[in-house]
Amino acid sequence: MTWLGHATATVELGGRRLLFDPLGRARARSAGPLDAVVITHAHVADLGFARVTEAEPGDHIDLGGVDLVAVPTRHDGGRWRKSDTTMCNGYVAMAEGHAVHHAGDVDFSEHAVFDAIGKDFQLDASLLPIGGMLPVWYYRWRKGAHDRGVHIDPDCALDIFERLGARTLVPVHWGTVNLRLGPPSMARRRLLAIANQRGADHRVRVLDHGERLPLDRHDRDSTAPSTPIAPIVSPTIEPKI
Repeated sequence: MTWLGHATATVELGGRRLLFDPLGRARARSAGPLDAVVITHAHVADLGFARVTEAEPGDHIDLGGVDLVAVPTRHDGGRWRKSDTTMCNGYVAMAEGHAVHHAGDVDFSEHAVFDAIGKDFQLDASLLPIGGMLPVWYYRWRKGAHDRGVHIDPDCALDIFERLGARTLVPVHWGTVNLRLGPPSMARRRLLAIANQRGADHRVRVLDHGERLPLDRHDRDSTAPSTPIAPIVSPTIEPKI
C-alpha cells in the first residue's frame, strides 16, 4: 500500500490497484492506472464512471481477484459540528491471504465496532486517521467538548488500532492539509510518543507522501525501510479535516 497524503492511499492486491478517498486532482492522477476508486463518505452518484456501486456495512464487492468488504466505522457526517447527513463506511480489501483496512474518518464515540472487525479479519495493516487540518490540541479539546468532535486524535487512533489487532498501523489524515496553527508534524510526533509509551512503536509505520509499505508475507515482520515510489473518482470529495 502507498500513502499519497491526507486519507488518500492506494492498495495493490490480487493483481488489482485500488485508490481510497482521493483528495485533489494532481494527487489522484499521481496514483497511476487504477481498477477501482473507493470512497468512505461524502460521495455522489454520477461523475461519468462506467459503474458506481454504493455499499453498506456487510456488503462484499467482487473486484476480480479482490474481495472488498464494507465495514462499519464511527464518523459523524458533520465538519465543525455533529450532523447525520452522510453515511460512512470503512473497508477491508482482501486477496492472496492479505487484508488491508481503511477506516475512513473516525469520530469520538463508541468504538466497539472495531472489536468486531478485529475478530472477523486478520489485518496486515490498518489505515487510521490521527489528525487533520488543525493541531492535536484542537482535537483533544473537542474530545471533551459537548459534542465530542467529529475527528479523533493520535491517542484514540492507537486505542482503535489495539482493538483491531492489526499487524501494522499506518497513520493517515495528517500533515497534508494544514491551517498553520501548529506544525504539520504534531500529530505524527504525538502518535510515536504514545506508541513508545505503550511498547507499540515497532507496529507503527509512518509513511512519507508516495512511500510504499510492502504486504508480502516475507516482509510482514521486516524492519527494512519502505520503498519510495514516484509521486481515481468517484465522487468529488470535500476536503476532510
